Formats: sequence, C-alpha cells, structure tokens
Amino acid sequence: MSENNPTVSDALPTASVNRRRGISAVWLLPLFAVLLGGWLAYKHFTEAGVSIVVVFPTGEGVEAGKTEVRYKGIKVGTVSELNVQPDLQSVAAQITLSKQAEAALRDDTQFWLVKPELSLGGVQGLDTLVSGNYIAMRPGQSQRTQYVFKALDEPPPPEPAEGDLKIRLTAPDVGSLHAGSPIHYRKLRVGEIVDYTLSDDNSEVIFQGHIEAEYADLVSENSRFWNSSGVSITGDLNSIEVNTDSLASIILGGVSFDTPPGTAPGDPARSNHPFTLYPSYAEADTGIEITIEFATAEGLKANHTEIRYKGLTAGKLIKLDMKPDYTGITATASINPLADVQLNDSTVFWMATPTISLSRISGLSTLLTGTHIEMDFSREGEREPQQEFVALVEPPAPSKDEPGLYIELTAEGLEGITRSSEVYYRNVSIGKVVDYRLTDDHSQVVMDVHILPKFTPLITREARFYQNSGIDISADLNGVNINTESLSSILRGGIGLHLTDEAKRAPAADNEARYILHPSLEEATDKGPVITVHFADGDGLRTGADLRYLGVTIGTVEQITLNHPTPGVTAHITLQPAARGLVVEGTQFWRVKPDISLKGASNLGTLIFGQYIALEPGSGEQMHYEFTGRDTPPEDYLSANGLSLTLRAPSLASLKEGRSVFYREIPIGEVTGFELADNAKHVNIYLHIDPYYAPLVKTNTVFWNATGIDFDFGWFSGAQLRTGSVQSLIAGGIALATPDLPGEDVSDGTVFDLHDSPRKEWYQWAPAIPLRATPATAESAP
Repeated sequence: MSENNPTVSDALPTASVNRRRGISAVWLLPLFAVLLGGWLAYKHFTEAGVSIVVVFPTGEGVEAGKTEVRYKGIKVGTVSELNVQPDLQSVAAQITLSKQAEAALRDDTQFWLVKPELSLGGVQGLDTLVSGNYIAMRPGQSQRTQYVFKALDEPPPPEPAEGDLKIRLTAPDVGSLHAGSPIHYRKLRVGEIVDYTLSDDNSEVIFQGHIEAEYADLVSENSRFWNSSGVSITGDLNSIEVNTDSLASIILGGVSFDTPPGTAPGDPARSNHPFTLYPSYAEADTGIEITIEFATAEGLKANHTEIRYKGLTAGKLIKLDMKPDYTGITATASINPLADVQLNDSTVFWMATPTISLSRISGLSTLLTGTHIEMDFSREGEREPQQEFVALVEPPAPSKDEPGLYIELTAEGLEGITRSSEVYYRNVSIGKVVDYRLTDDHSQVVMDVHILPKFTPLITREARFYQNSGIDISADLNGVNINTESLSSILRGGIGLHLTDEAKRAPAADNEARYILHPSLEEATDKGPVITVHFADGDGLRTGADLRYLGVTIGTVEQITLNHPTPGVTAHITLQPAARGLVVEGTQFWRVKPDISLKGASNLGTLIFGQYIALEPGSGEQMHYEFTGRDTPPEDYLSANGLSLTLRAPSLASLKEGRSVFYREIPIGEVTGFELADNAKHVNIYLHIDPYYAPLVKTNTVFWNATGIDFDFGWFSGAQLRTGSVQSLIAGGIALATPDLPGEDVSDGTVFDLHDSPRKEWYQWAPAIPLRATPATAESAP
C-alpha cells in the first residue's frame, strides 16, 4: 500500500475519553446507616433514665415494674427492680428516673411510700385505692449529688406555701397534740401543727407550726399560745375542776393564740420564731378582765370560782374586793378571749347554787363542783361592748329557743303556779311554765308556757286551759268524791288542758298564741272558743265588755292587749258555745259607744254600762278566729237593717250628714249623705230610717226641712210661734208625716221631695201604723 491509499483504520473516527473521580451511589446507604446510628446513640445518651437506689424497711406495697415515683403528682420514674439487702434488714428498690429529675438528686432529697391511711387526723392517700401505692419525692436543697437514698418511715411535714409563717412552739410534753392539730385564732382555723420532735437535751417537745399567709400578720412577738384541746380534770376536797373544749379538739388536739389585753402587739413574728405553749388560756394570761358586782361574797372564791356558758368554762374569778361604800362585792374576772363576743350590754351573770324546795330541786351539780357563775347574752341585734356588770339576784327567764311551741296564758293571779309548773293532758306532762310577768296595766298575770314538740298538735285555736291544783273535790247527796293528780302537781301547782270535740278539729295555734287560764275545769268546759278582734285604739273599751248580736250578749271581752309592732289594741273575746256559727268569714265587728253632738245623742246607755262590741254575721261557712274591728257600723249594715230613702231639694240649706229625721219630734233616722243630681238642678239628700220605724214611711209620706222654729204671722189671725224639740232647735233636721189614710209601703231607694216648710194639716195627721217588731219581741210573741 502506498501512502496515497488510505487504510481502513485511517478512515474510522477516533474516540475521545474523559476520566472523572467521585463517590459511588453505592456508598450512600452505609453512610445513612452510620448517621442514624450516631443520632440514636446521642438520643439514648441524652434521654436515658437515671438509675438510683432507695432503701425501704420492707418491700410491702412496692412492686417492680408497677410502683411509680411521683413529684407533685406527676410520674417521674418507675421501680425497675426490687432486691433484699445483703444484711436481710431492708429492701433496695432500683428506680429508673427520667433525665429531667436528675437535677433534684441531692443528698437531702427525700423519698417515702404513699399508701392509704386512716387516723384521727383524717384519711390520707385516698387516691392510692384506685392507682395503687406510689413513692413520693421531695427535692433537696443541698449542692451534693447522690444516687442512693434511705426512704422515710412517715411522710415529712408539708411544705409551707408562699407567704406562710413557720413558728416553733415549746411544751413540756406532747399532750393531745399531733401533726395535723389545728391552730385557732378566736375559734377560726388559721394554721396547723405540721411536726414535732424532742429538743436536743430531750427535756422538751418542739412543735413545728404553719400559719397561713392571710393570717400571718395576726402573730406578733408578744402573742401567746396555749393548748385548747383535751380534757383537764383537777380537784380537791373543796372542788372539782373539769375543763373541756369542742369534740374536734378533744379528738384531734388544738392550739389557740392571742395577744393579752393591754399588751402592745409588738413586731410581726419572724419565721421559726420560738413561742412557749401554755397548758391553758388562764396560764397564758390572755383573759379579758371584767368586773361583776355581787351583793355578797358568799360562795365566791378567787382563782377558783368559774364562769360558765351553757356548761363550758368561759372564765374564772381572779380577785374579790369590797366596794368603797361597803354595799357589795366587786369581783374581777378573766374571760376567755373566745368569749369576748358575749361581753355586751345584753350579757347577764348570776350565781348557780343548789336549790331544794317543795316547788323544785335544781343545781344539784354544784354540791360536787361548788358554786359557779352562769352567764348568758342575747344573740339578736347590734350590741354595745361592755366590761362592767351587775349580777342578777336570780336566774333570768329561759330564752324561747327550744324546739316546740311557746304560748301565753293569762289569769287573774298565779294561784300556786310557779316556774317549771307543768301542763298536763290526760295526766301526761306536755310542757311547763318557763316564766311569768304582769300585764302593762298590772291587772293580770301572763305566763309563758313551753309545749314539747311531740305535743304541739294538741294545741289548737279552741284549746282550753285551766288551773289544776292536783286535788278535785266534789260532793252531793250521794257522798264526797276526791280525785288527786300527781304529787308534783299537788306540790308545784299545775295547768290542765281540755279539748272539746270542736277543739280537736280546730286549726293549730300560732307560735306565742295567747289563751285564757280558767280557774277550774268546769269554767273551761262551759266557755266557747276565743276570738281576737283588732281595733285602731282602745278608747273606752274594757275587760268584761259584752259582744252583742241584735242586742243579745253572745260573748265577753276577757282581755285587751296592745299590738306590736303595729299600733292598736286586740280584744280577746270568749264566745258562748252557741255563738260559734256567727263568727265566720265576712263577719264584721264594731264598737258601740256614746255619741253626743249637735246632731243629737245616741247610745247613751253606754255611758252607764260601758261600751260593747256589736257584730254582723258574714256569709262564710267555716269559723274564723281573727278579725279587724271598726269604729262605726258597716255601710251595708244600715241598708240591710233599715230603710234607705232619697230626698230632692233645691238646696242643702242647713242640713248636714248626721242630722236627725223626726216623726212627731222623735228621732227615727238620720241623714247619711248628700250630692248634686246628675243634671245639677237639685240636691239629692240620702236618709236612713231605723228598722223599727221603717213602717211609718208610705208612698204618700211628706218630708220638710225642720229648722227647729216655725213662725206664722197674720193681721187677723195673729202671730204663732211653733218650736220643735231642743234637739231640732239646736241642730235642725228633717221631719216627716204620713196621712191618716196611709199609702203603700216603700222600698229602699224611693225618692221624695223635700218641702221647705210644713203645712198646718200635716201636724194634724195621726194614722195608726203598726211598727216593726224587734227580734226580741218577735221571739216572745205567741
């Protein structure tokens, strides 16, 4: 081949090769695996739990893999393993805590087992009944880290909240106090005892207490604390002293504190300020000093005689002095600060001494404990504080705060009734007299009676009470009958309760209802029910006044009492048994009293025999017991018991409401009102004619204005002067006459013309008209 002839190799193109260097994708998977392993290793290292060991006396209540470790209620670890210690004296719990809890592992960190416990102080660990026992943790304050701990045998004292005040109380012994015992200020719980230990020399007990933040300012450096719990009994041949507090303090123990009166409060107490815990408030010298005047010092003893309120010791006499004028004794007493609310202008003191008599036996406990002073005070209304008192000669009347019914009985005298006299029904004691007093006018005695709760249904509106002396003697031709009650009733007097069939069906009495105490059972049986009628005033109304219906006496006013707080008086009226059906719903009562004025005089008999009460029966069916009275008869009473007429006149002239209507100069009615006619052309004058005289008015009756003087003059007939009665001469009125031939009877509302003057023949008319019979006359007619 020549050079001019190219070869095949020369004719083919030449390949160009570029060489590159890098990591193959095959290596990415191993690299990812390495990174993931490193991240998991870091995660495990940073979040792995911390292993600690807590040693318990026993493994009771602790389970591996189940028992949790909690801090403030949040789970921070779990018991992973439980092993017995080599010395076989304890159990080691291997616990895995979360990494976040490692910072709390100090050499003073505390662990203890929480399980349900029931004690006098209450129930603890109640939630473990559902979730099971758990280990509680409290971080320490030390800077040294530790991983092995010894569990506490009991829960540590609770940590004080922010602002709480910690105090230390020193006492010779524990007494009745323990962890959880309350600390009181004036009986208000303000803190508690959280722990107690022996002092370093084992001579005293030191209590650790917490006062809540809101009450911390009540404690000052001069405050004094005393044990207000338990029962303290001391005694000698002269006396026995028993001091008790509330049941809760007896069971749980308790501490009280205060600042002695007259002592400067001092600076606020510092945290862990030491105080002495006194055995009682008296030894703490925190009592409030008061003075009580007594007539004599007999039975009183300084530093011994107690002051009690409802059986509890409230204070003690600390000094006795003669008054400067030698008229009595001034006793200085120290009162428990808890009772300072009782020291006001209503507080009373009296000696409690044993009393033995035929009427009662009381105060026997003082034969053993010695004479003491009782106190009481009112629990109603605002009272002024007071620290100087005068003792009562005898105990005050019992307060009306016992359950049951309180009623009042009125009588002319006590007749042997005393305080504690009993009330009997069928020889069963159902209550007793608690006090008595005179009425405002000193005319009667009012007895306060307490009825026991189970017997209150017996006391109805118609219950009858009578004096029961215990001996009932009756005699007739057949012999003498003597009935006796219980010996107590004979010696102390008694009150009996009588219930008629109507009384058993009557409604129950209101609390503090008033009844009449009848002298005997016979009088109580003969009397009807008692009703009350309220009047605006009691002018002229007296005890013994009659209650009348149609002029017939149907009851008697037994008592008149003042209303309170509303003004007026109340008449207590005993009805006759037959009058029961007259006092129903709608019955109206009014007083009948003398009325003397220019228009005339009426009810003059009441000037001699006194006022009485009249009634008009209502339309109800059931008997009522309380009513409101009027001073005048009701308007509808006049209409229903007489004749109402209307006169037409040009003018009213001298007529006024209340002017009399005359027939032959005898008043037979009166003017009840007047008004202008609808068209104003004349005046309508309204009259009322008494029922007895209503038949005198006929259709042809004439009426004229009786001015009291009729003067007639004529040149040939002369002068004539005619006058009516003195009453018509002074007051004027209306006269009427009916012709000799009377017309028909008229009805209510009939209208007549009123003449200015009479005609001569009117005086000559003298018809024979039978008058209407009165109810008494009608009943006696054949």
